[in-house]
Amino acid sequence: MPQIIAANGINLSVTVQGEGPLVILMHGWPELALSWRHQIPALVAAGYQVAAPDMRGYGDSDKPHETAAYTLDIIADDMEAIAAHLGAVKWVAIGHDWGAPVAWRCALRFPNQVAAVFCLSVPHSGPPPIPFFDIIEARYPDQFFYMRYFQQEGVAEAEFENAGWIPALKRVFYMGSGQGVANRSGRRVPRDSTMLASVDDPPPGPMPFMSDDELHQYAAAFEKSGFRGPLSWYRNFPQNAADARAYGDNVIHQPAGFLAGDREMVLAMLPGQLENLRQKCTDLRAEIILKGDVGHWVQQERPNEVNEALITFLNGVRDRL
Repeated sequence: MPQIIAANGINLSVTVQGEGPLVILMHGWPELALSWRHQIPALVAAGYQVAAPDMRGYGDSDKPHETAAYTLDIIADDMEAIAAHLGAVKWVAIGHDWGAPVAWRCALRFPNQVAAVFCLSVPHSGPPPIPFFDIIEARYPDQFFYMRYFQQEGVAEAEFENAGWIPALKRVFYMGSGQGVANRSGRRVPRDSTMLASVDDPPPGPMPFMSDDELHQYAAAFEKSGFRGPLSWYRNFPQNAADARAYGDNVIHQPAGFLAGDREMVLAMLPGQLENLRQKCTDLRAEIILKGDVGHWVQQERPNEVNEALITFLNGVRDRL
């Protein structure tokens, strides 16, 4: 059962298992600690203590109302507070989707505590040279782009709630999966479309990487908590960029690793991300692209390969912990 940890002024629901050096697993949107269900037992068996929180705004963790409560610096502070609560002087940050920018930020913000960092799907980068949404406007001027749509408070929240959590989440999960990307389930639609209008219905039956019971667990959590907190993560791009500039060159000097699928949507959004990753990490020990129609939910779609990569990386940095 998860435990409630008082961290950085809020309460976080955190699954904590195992003994040994601490690894914190940070999930993304629209997920929960549940997304690490395949990794937790494998990492515990490999001799690590694992903490997997429902990140702030999600699940049974607190959900501050203010949008400004969801910046990367604040959420990184949540993670260090978890580590301090568990008595860890050194720990490893592992993140996926929005959890990846948090993990990268943890490495910058806590260089003496975060001994290493490994991220899935979203490479490290410094703040963009121009505002992020200016880049999006240039690249997607007339096309729907979900992050731009999410800026309108209450709009996406209402769309998901009105559509029903199970069908809405299933469409998003399928669209981002390797199978969904290969089948082009994400449609090119006009700028003024909605999120769910840009996504085809998935095939009937369970998804290959997620049972109906697991989908229902996600849906039950969001039905209870709503989407304001999770979507607030998308509404702090200017502040996140401003905060990033305080870290200077944004170069990460700890051992780092990156893994994504060959159908990763994030890597297709903007060019040059892997090249930037290599420039911004001085000790990049792993850069792995899993082949064979592997999508965004990589730790759920290919758990065995992800577990092997994580354990290999962790064992290689264990002397730092």
